[in-house]
Order: sequence, then C-alpha cells, then structure tokens
Amino acid sequence: MKEYDRLCRLLSYELVQAKSRLKKLEDELKEFPDANCSIVIKKIKGKLYYYMQWRENGKVHWKYLCAVRPGAVCQEEAKLQYAKELTAQKKEQESIVNHLESMLHDLQKERAKEKIVEDYSFEVFWKDEITARVHVQGSRVKVSKFSDHPLKQLFASTSMTRHQLNHIFESRCWDKYRADIQDILKGLGLSEYNPREIVKKTHGVSYNDFIWFRFPGEQLTAKDVLVR
Repeated sequence: MKEYDRLCRLLSYELVQAKSRLKKLEDELKEFPDANCSIVIKKIKGKLYYYMQWRENGKVHWKYLCAVRPGAVCQEEAKLQYAKELTAQKKEQESIVNHLESMLHDLQKERAKEKIVEDYSFEVFWKDEITARVHVQGSRVKVSKFSDHPLKQLFASTSMTRHQLNHIFESRCWDKYRADIQDILKGLGLSEYNPREIVKKTHGVSYNDFIWFRFPGEQLTAKDVLVR
C-alpha cells in the first residue's frame, strides 16, 4: 500500500507540472497567429500582395499583409513558424498529460483492488472466551482454533479462501435483499452491501448466539457488543 501511495503522489505531482506547462503553452499561443494559417501571394490588377490565409467554419479567409517585396513579411513568417512550433509542443504536452492521467487512473484502480485484498486479522469470541484467531493473508485464510465446541465455533476448517470467509461474514449480516437494507447500511455509514465492512461495524453479533468478532485496536468485552 505504501508503494502505491508513493507512486500515486509522484504521478499526481508530475501531472500537476505537466498541466502547468500545457497551460503556459496555451496562453503563449494566444499571442500568435493560428498555426494552421499560411502566407500566400495574390495577384490583383497585375500587382502581387502578401495575404494571411486560413480556413474557418468551412470557408477560406484572407487578411491583407502588404505588397510583395524582399523581407516584407519576415516577422509574420517568424511568428507563424514559432506558432507551429508551439502547437507541436502543445500537442506533445497534451499527450503527456493524457498519458499521466491514464497511468494515475490505472494505478488508483489497482490501489483500490489492493486495498480490498489487504491482509488483516481478527479474533472470534463466545461471550468473553476466545474461540478462534483468523489471519487473512493473500488469497488464503488461516484459522487458529481454541475451541471445538459446536455452539462456540464458527469454523469447521483451519484453512479456507477469502470467498468462503466472506460467506461466513454474510451469515452474520442481515439479508441483503430485505426491503430496508439501504436504510440499515446508511445508518452504519456504508454505501454498499459489503459483509466484511458490515461485521466491522456490528462485530458480527447475532441474536441466535453469543459469538462476536474483535478487530485489532478494539478494547471491547462481550457486554459492550452482545445484544442479549
């Protein structure tokens, strides 16, 4: 997680810098002619004149510059050339910004996935008697059992998958299809039905038994969480 956070911060910084450079290029381009313009020579009544030519809304437009003579439009030519260079730089910078945004988006998605599958542990109690300690590492779940009493123990095996553990969590939650489930979730401060997040809030308490979960950092006893 720390590596993801470091990379996200780095990419975010690079993206801010890239957007700043792009903004400067866009502002500078406002002071120059459109890079799509070109300088043409038009012959009118036998005389030659320089015109700036461009296309807008499907129509060709011209702007008179001056009569043709050596070096008469050198400044306009320089500005137009510089505008073309700035436009090329702008396109390159836009590509960099898009690439960084895509990388950051993908990294944040991966970070979210990593957060979902982060390693964690918790303890299972029957009243104030510990019956199991659960370690979730990678894709596997290891259970250290301290009681085999059928009324006190949730786990039939000492090893399972996250998917199987999620089913156990779900068995300690409300039916996800009940009519008022969204109101219940909202009351817990949750936006979606996620069994693990629910039992972290409810400690997996049920009216049917005296089993409950304690997660790291919680200073709780049975009387703090049990409902009967």
